[in-house]
Amino acid sequence: MPNSDCQPQPALEILHPLDRWPPPGVTVVLAIQWLVILVPGVLVLGEVVGLAWGLDAAARVEYMQRLLLVSAAAQAAQVLWGHRLPGQVGPSAVLIVGTLATISSGPASVAGAMAVGAGLTALAGFSGLAARLGRLYTPPVLASTLLLVAMSLTPTMRDLLYSPAAGGGSVSGGFLFGLGLVLVMLLAQYRLKGLWSSAVLLLGMAVGSLVYYAIGLEPWPAWRGGTLTGLPALFPTGLEFNPGVIAAFVLCYLALISNELATIESTGRLIGATGMDGRANRAVAVAGLGGVAAGLMGSLGPVTYSVSPAVVISTRSASRYTLLPMAGAVAALALWPGGLSLFSLAPAPVVGAVLVTLMAQSVYAALHLLLSGGKMPTWASGATVGVALTAGVIVSFIPEEARQALHPVIRPILANGFVVGLVLALLLEHVLLRRKREDPAPVPRL
Repeated sequence: MPNSDCQPQPALEILHPLDRWPPPGVTVVLAIQWLVILVPGVLVLGEVVGLAWGLDAAARVEYMQRLLLVSAAAQAAQVLWGHRLPGQVGPSAVLIVGTLATISSGPASVAGAMAVGAGLTALAGFSGLAARLGRLYTPPVLASTLLLVAMSLTPTMRDLLYSPAAGGGSVSGGFLFGLGLVLVMLLAQYRLKGLWSSAVLLLGMAVGSLVYYAIGLEPWPAWRGGTLTGLPALFPTGLEFNPGVIAAFVLCYLALISNELATIESTGRLIGATGMDGRANRAVAVAGLGGVAAGLMGSLGPVTYSVSPAVVISTRSASRYTLLPMAGAVAALALWPGGLSLFSLAPAPVVGAVLVTLMAQSVYAALHLLLSGGKMPTWASGATVGVALTAGVIVSFIPEEARQALHPVIRPILANGFVVGLVLALLLEHVLLRRKREDPAPVPRL
């Protein structure tokens, strides 16, 4: 990250400064807006991983509770000590990809690998190395990372949308409904403004589920309720240390650091924050500590979401303190298993539709990075992204026979489309296609 000792100028007029509480009424409204942005993604991603683990409804609710507790604690830590910016914290999609790709290794191996990768990330933050890693994350590498997250989740989205339970035996019914729901949610996000636009995914999940059951695509589920309040089992699994799974998660955490640094840089530049290197190192340290806690709890490590600058722009509020009541509300939701059990009733095609909508925004962010400044990407940049993405998609759909033929130590790496694509992006960008700024772009060979 660039040195930022001097005072940068904010990129927009700020109504509520970084280190001040807005008036109470404004604080409540802004906290609600942060909350409705966070909750649908957290619950959908938690449901996806819970279903992948084969958990029953009660176990999925407990998984979501642990997910929310880690997110709430990490959010408070980032606001008070970490980056101290208006940056929203939630479970990392990169780590979801890593979990789904290594799920056959078992929960203990995944938890151990996540804890190790997160511990190394925390060390990078505390040692000051994290801010210096920014030079690795050029726009082609960042764009490749965002696209790989979306493409690596394609098999999961396929299985959700083509749920065997949908459509009265015809799996196309669930797919068509999910696709229609995606279009409706995108149109609503495009047309609506402010809090209503932020709430589209939450409303889409709730209303979409009701319509799905009402038109008879599946029978109405039975809701057995749940306890009013309660803590989940905080440490449901032990830790195992599989070298291949650890290597895969170390690379996933390398991508997580890139996400964290990019969000911190863009948010800080937007509001004119100072001391950005220190903020970046502390942010990565907190993300790493949160990931260690998540590994011990069998959950997913947190990261600061790249949507944060967009929320600051729409609200013109840079106050970090509005995220504290939001973190409190997330913690309260984590202690309400009866309410969370409602979300486990959402049918798979609706969950898939929300996930597709989230991933569409990830693709938009990747394209924005490649086309920033109004310039076309160079041939080398295009080749880097193209090879990384294509290889990642191929590996994500690797035949099961080929997957099983790989040695168990290297299977978590070579059968992980995200990891393979990220390694190729780094190799092409910094070794094979590396060139000085003043060098002319090579002529593409078509």
